[in-house]
Amino acid sequence: MNEMQIRKGIEKDARQIAAVLASFYSMNLEEAKRTFLEEIRKGDYYIVAEENGGIIGLTTWSMHGLPKHRLAELHRIVLLPESRGKGRGRALFSALKKDADKEYGKYGLKLRKLYLLTHAGNKAAHAFYERVGFRHEAILRSHYHKAEDEWVFSMFFVKSRRPCGTQKKNNLF
Repeated sequence: MNEMQIRKGIEKDARQIAAVLASFYSMNLEEAKRTFLEEIRKGDYYIVAEENGGIIGLTTWSMHGLPKHRLAELHRIVLLPESRGKGRGRALFSALKKDADKEYGKYGLKLRKLYLLTHAGNKAAHAFYERVGFRHEAILRSHYHKAEDEWVFSMFFVKSRRPCGTQKKNNLF
């Protein structure tokens, strides 16, 4: 077995990336390929894990708002079923953080906050995200689907001057 390699996903990876996406999401290969191509055209970042010449997993992220907001969204970390539970998700997450640091560094900035949304019932994902340092931040009621909530997980990288959730006191009263 070859060692896992991590690199940027590119358009010519579309077929293999579609297979990874379709293995996890309820979509066919054509829909998965279209999703990948649309996402990279709009500026999403794809990072793939490759082993034995084939893509076994991926992670995707995007800048949220303007670069000066220093906010990014992790869209997904997906591995083929036979590649799960072997530390590869953690390696992909580490690669995502390095990629975001590089992209924000182009603006002379550092990533401040990384967040993600996941289905309320996806306990395996919740456990993984907490293991790599995310904290549950909020619940979005019926966000994507009427009968299912989304959980927001966040990770901060740059300390703010005030603790999270506090506001500057207003001296008007």
